[in-house]
Amino acid sequence: MSEDRPGRGSRKKRLRCGFSTGTAAVAAAMAALRGIMTGTAPRSIAVRLPSGIYLPVAIAESSVEAGAARVSVIKDGGDDPDITHRAAIGVRVRVLPAASGVAGGVRLVAGPGVGVVTRRGLPVPPGEPAINPVPRRMFADNLCRELEESGVQAVLQKTSGTRENGGRPSAFVAFDPPCVREAAGVVVEVTVEVPKGEELAVHTLNPRLGIVGGISILGTTGIVKPFSNEAYEETIRAALSVAASGGCGTVVLSTGGKSERFAMEVLPDLQAEAFVQVADFFAFAVREARRFGFRRIVHSVFFGKAVKMAQGMEYTHARSGPLDVELLAQIARDRGREDTLCRELASANTARHALEIIEEHGASEIVAAVAAMAVERSVRVAGGDADVRLLLFGYGGGLLADVGS
Repeated sequence: MSEDRPGRGSRKKRLRCGFSTGTAAVAAAMAALRGIMTGTAPRSIAVRLPSGIYLPVAIAESSVEAGAARVSVIKDGGDDPDITHRAAIGVRVRVLPAASGVAGGVRLVAGPGVGVVTRRGLPVPPGEPAINPVPRRMFADNLCRELEESGVQAVLQKTSGTRENGGRPSAFVAFDPPCVREAAGVVVEVTVEVPKGEELAVHTLNPRLGIVGGISILGTTGIVKPFSNEAYEETIRAALSVAASGGCGTVVLSTGGKSERFAMEVLPDLQAEAFVQVADFFAFAVREARRFGFRRIVHSVFFGKAVKMAQGMEYTHARSGPLDVELLAQIARDRGREDTLCRELASANTARHALEIIEEHGASEIVAAVAAMAVERSVRVAGGDADVRLLLFGYGGGLLADVGS
């Protein structure tokens, strides 16, 4: 195992990458297609990722019958805290002759545990399986290569020829050239199944986004990077897209589930799609909200995040920079507060500690000033014509400040 050594006497473990649900499903489909040809699915298979590199993926279970095969892969999220880590991603694959005039390609079918899109605003149209565009292209690319290597006619001879998929939601992805020439008359039907998908989906944003019946098959690179900013940004972007498509005039950007719940109590008339959890991605979320056409933006935060916003930090995680308690002390000085309060604030250990000091001294104007500065920073990021409001909550849920631009 390789290690980073930032200093003498210290060791920092390098976090392990994993692979996406999309890569898992594609690997299973490739192994199933090869199993149809040879009678036995391989124990592992190399998936071509969008970057062009090949990633070996282990096969967990497989069975081959006349003209069809079932294969499952255990999704490996690496060291990322992913709800789908160790979930079984299964497929049932059949190779069918294409109907007259239909190009060769892959028919992706939503099996049990795979979500179906019901709302506009996502990269997949309503009524289709929640299998994102990059995994769809990965299916077409990798299964096309399998067909080329196996020989199309030989594959067709081993299939039953039926075209029924049980009426489940499906989507078709055509093969790209030059595979079109090699597999013009072939459709590979892939039914993707996740045995515990509905249970897992409850712990994701799928219900909020209008994806019903299970999880999404995701991936942009095929690789899962631990604590990836890109993955969280993509989630924020998807939620904002759904809110915009749903006609929300206002978007509420909360730092998490707790602050979102408090904001919902203050703003009960807004529809659920208007509330988007953005964690520490303050500036990114504001810019994306503007890009989707939102002019009215509400922030729902606790005191520590508000101070970070007031400092001008675009990313408010603790590792992005220390909390500037001297800023709080300066605000107190500017408002004529006693030296004792200023010194206590300048030596506060945490945002919570600083807020306790402020409350002990009855200095609520400091909290209001922080909120106003945070709103000003957000307006700068969003653009001068933005209507920005900030709801600043105490750690117990009380509303400490409600400031607008």
